[in-house]
Amino acid sequence: MRILKYTGLLFILLLSCFQATAQRQEMKKAKIQFDNYAYSDALEIYLEVANTGYRSIELYEQIGDAYYFKGELDYAYQWYNKLFNLHKEVEPEYYYRYAQTLKFVGNADEADKMMNKFSELNSDDLRTKMFLDNKDYRKQIEENSGRYEIKPMEVNSNFSDYGSAFYKDKIVFASSRDTINNKKKRGRVDRWTNEGFTGLYVTPAKEDDSLAGKVEKFSLNLDTKYHESTPVFTKDGNTVYFTRNNYNNGKVKKDDHNGILLKIYRATFNGTEWTDVTELSFNSNDYSCAHPALSADERTLYFASNMPGTYGRSDIYRVSINGNGNFGMAENLGPGINTEGRESFPFVSDTDDLYFASEGHPGLGGLDIFVSKMEPDGNYIKAYNVGRPINSERDDFGLIYNAVESQGFFTTNRKGNDDIYRFKEIEEFAYECKEKLEGILREEGTGRVLANTKVLVIDEKKKVTQEAVTDIDGNYSFEVDCGKQYIVKADRAEEALAQNEVKKGSDLGKVFNIQYIYFDLGKYEIKPEAAKDLDKLVAYMKQNPNMKLDVRTHTDSRASHKYNQVLSDKRANSIIAYIIDHGVEAYRVGGRGYGETQLLSKCPDGVICSEEQHRLNRRCEFIITEM
Repeated sequence: MRILKYTGLLFILLLSCFQATAQRQEMKKAKIQFDNYAYSDALEIYLEVANTGYRSIELYEQIGDAYYFKGELDYAYQWYNKLFNLHKEVEPEYYYRYAQTLKFVGNADEADKMMNKFSELNSDDLRTKMFLDNKDYRKQIEENSGRYEIKPMEVNSNFSDYGSAFYKDKIVFASSRDTINNKKKRGRVDRWTNEGFTGLYVTPAKEDDSLAGKVEKFSLNLDTKYHESTPVFTKDGNTVYFTRNNYNNGKVKKDDHNGILLKIYRATFNGTEWTDVTELSFNSNDYSCAHPALSADERTLYFASNMPGTYGRSDIYRVSINGNGNFGMAENLGPGINTEGRESFPFVSDTDDLYFASEGHPGLGGLDIFVSKMEPDGNYIKAYNVGRPINSERDDFGLIYNAVESQGFFTTNRKGNDDIYRFKEIEEFAYECKEKLEGILREEGTGRVLANTKVLVIDEKKKVTQEAVTDIDGNYSFEVDCGKQYIVKADRAEEALAQNEVKKGSDLGKVFNIQYIYFDLGKYEIKPEAAKDLDKLVAYMKQNPNMKLDVRTHTDSRASHKYNQVLSDKRANSIIAYIIDHGVEAYRVGGRGYGETQLLSKCPDGVICSEEQHRLNRRCEFIITEM
C-alpha cells in the first residue's frame, strides 16, 4: 500500500511538472503573438492557460494589456483587478492602466487613489505632474461640459467606423464593414481587432441631404488588402494624405519583429481618379507614423508616431511641407501635449487650434479629446479637456471641426464598436477663466501717480504678458487668467533709460523686454509681431547714432546640430537685414547664429525636458558693443 501511495504521489508531481512546462510553452507562444500586435490571437492562448487554473503576475498583466490595447477596458479592468488582488509588487505603469480602467467602470474615486500611488512610484513622469497640478481635474472637466449636442450618424455599421475627414461636401471615413457576413477585406483579418482590415468610404456630410446614410467606397485605387484610414484633404480637394500599413505597389515591408507597421502616404487627384500613391519621406520600417492632419495654411503636417524620441506609446509630431513638396525635420510637440501615455488623432482647425486624443492627460477614462490653442511663438503648451458629452468613460477620438458652421464629427466606442458621431457647438469653448486686474500706477517710494505711463503685466514666469498706457489719473485695467499672480510695473525700458543702465555689454533686448523674435516653424522670415519688437530697437539706435549692436540667435536642442546652426544663422541674418533696411547703417549691426551651442538649461540631445526649459534656450540677444 505504501508503494502504491508513493507511486500515486510521484504521478501527481510528474503531471504537475508536465502541466507547468506546457503552460510555459503556451505563454511563450502567446507572447510572440502579443509582440506582433496580434492581441486577439494572444488572448486565445492566454485565456486557455488561465482556464487551467494557472495564476501569475505575468499572465494577468498580459491578458489585461491585450484587452487594454484593444480598447476593451471593461475586460482589462477584470484582469488588472485580479492582478492587484495577488498583492504582489507590480510595475508603476500598471497603477496607471488600472486607474484608467477604474474610470471606465465608473469608479473615479478609486482611480484617483491608484493615480496617487502611481505618482509616488513615478514622480518624474509627465502624467504625474499633470495629475498633481490638476487635482480638481474632474471639476474642470465638468465646467467645460455641456457645450455640444451630439448624435450618432446613420452610416455606422456593426463594425468599426472611425477617423472621419472633410472632403468637399462629403465625409470620408474608415470602416471594417467588409467583415459583414464574414467576407473580410480581401479575405484577410486584422489579428489586433479580429475584424477585417479597414478601407475608406464616403458619405454626404449634411444630415438633411437626401442621400444621408448612403455609403460608397471612396477609391478603388487607394484600396489594398491592408488598412487604409484617417485621411486629410487639401482645401482644393486634389491632394490626400492618409494612413496605410507598410504596403505599396504590391509589396509589404516589415520591422525587425516581423510586424507590418503604419505609414503616411500621399496621393493626387487627376480629375477622374486618385493616383501617384507615395509614402512620405519621414516614414520608417521601424516605427509607425499615422493619422495626418494639415495646418490652416496647409504648410505643416501633424501626425502621430512612436519614432525615437517619443515620450510614450505615441506622440503628436509636426513637419513643415516645403514648396517643392518635400518635408522638413519632424518636431515633437513637447510635454505640454505629449505624455508617457498615448497621444494620437490630431486635427488642426482653421484658427490653428489643435484637437487630439490622449490617455495621458487627466480625463474621464480611455482616450479623451483635448484642445490646445497655438501660442504666439507657434507652440502648443497647454491642453484642455473638451468635456462631456463628447468625452465619456470610453474611448473618444478623431474629432474634426468646421469653425464656420460650428459643427463637426468625432469617433467613440461608448456603445461597443467605434462609431462616428456628429456634434454641434452650442456654446463657444472657453480656454481660460478671465478676471479684471485693475489699479492705479504709483511711483515706488514717493507714491506719485504715474499718468500717461506705459505699464507692463508680468506673470509668475517673469514674462511680460500685456502692456498699456495709464490714463491721466494713473488708472490701468487688464483682463488676466484667474487664480494666477501678476506684477504690474512701469515699463522697464523707460526705467533703464532714466537710470542710465544701458551701457556697453548690455542686452538691449532685455531692456525692451524682447525675450525672443518669433518665427514660423522651420522658417526665418520676419513676422509682423516680431517686426513690432525690432522697430523698438531701430528707433532707439536712431536716437543713439554711436551705438553698435551684435545680434545673437540661439535654438533649443531639438532637431540636429547642423539643422539648428543653419536655421539660427538664417534667422540672425534676417534680423540684421530688417534693422538695416529700416534705416540703421550696416556697419553698426552684425552678428550670427549659435544654434544649440550655448544652451542655458541642461537639455542636450536625448534629454527629455519641459517646454519651458526648451523655451529658455530659444532666445535672441542684442548685445551693445559700442555706445
